[in-house]
Amino acid sequence: MQSGMLLSLVVPFYNVAAYFRQLLVSIETQLTEQVQVILVCDGASDGSLELATQHIAASARPDAYLLLCQQNAGVSAARNNGIRHAIGDYIGFIDADDLLLPGYIQALLDVIQRHQPDLIELGYKRFTDAKALTQAKARYLHRSAGWLTKNKAVTEVFQLNQWFPWLRLYRKEIAMDFQFPEGIGFCEDVMAMPALYMAAERLYHLRLPLYGYREHQASASFNVKAEHQQQLQNFFAKLQQHQAYPALHPKWRQLLLLHLAYLLYKLQLDNKNQHNFPSQLARQFRVLVSQCWWLPYFSLRKKIQLAFARYFFNKHRRCNSKQR
Repeated sequence: MQSGMLLSLVVPFYNVAAYFRQLLVSIETQLTEQVQVILVCDGASDGSLELATQHIAASARPDAYLLLCQQNAGVSAARNNGIRHAIGDYIGFIDADDLLLPGYIQALLDVIQRHQPDLIELGYKRFTDAKALTQAKARYLHRSAGWLTKNKAVTEVFQLNQWFPWLRLYRKEIAMDFQFPEGIGFCEDVMAMPALYMAAERLYHLRLPLYGYREHQASASFNVKAEHQQQLQNFFAKLQQHQAYPALHPKWRQLLLLHLAYLLYKLQLDNKNQHNFPSQLARQFRVLVSQCWWLPYFSLRKKIQLAFARYFFNKHRRCNSKQR
């Protein structure tokens, strides 16, 4: 791999053989000599590794690819493995079941070469069938394109609460030690990505739909293990006590806490084995809402639900029992 690489794309994969070939083709057709593609096999056992090996062997630019293999350790460990091997000035992430839309690589290289921002955000489309992508709605983090005012732009990101790693790319120099929390099975991106917004000063919004995010049928409902939910509660408590991200702007901390609280509340509702709302969570939610009541960037309805979480939880359970 030659030096002077502009962009490293990290692609962790685990048992995605049904979709992986589509992604690899969407990458291959856009490759240039300024791009490094790091494929990280996280212990896949379904033929995904063989697909990656065959793809590289048949590629017109085999030297653009770096294939890493590790025992199954989770997506965070796989991404971190990729970051350690990235030689590009900028690092981006791709999920192995998604697609790069036409123009992704060239549009990013143009921004990198012309502007050298610290963080680049891009647009995307959701899809279930790749054939419908051309008609799919384009989605963006911001209304404005180009250079962004940091405070306003970051507030919008915390308000939208969209932390998909593939939605942004970062200049490696601003966060040399950036990594994802390993051993976390749920919402690892929520725990990691705010660090990039704290480090970045120059933000650029590439307002083009360049990424295809595949939605699976199973993604509509939560299936979160108890241990992973506890990890999220632990992060919520550390964030509330300023142990996590101690230098985070108070407004951004409050927004992140409110979104996490509402997610934890919904997880309690969706857990059919949960018969009583946890007292500690109820207390934490009340304290949070009392501190953030006048914050304008979060739904009043959700604030009320959080402030009276135990009441609404019990009401929900009674309604469900009557319907049975």
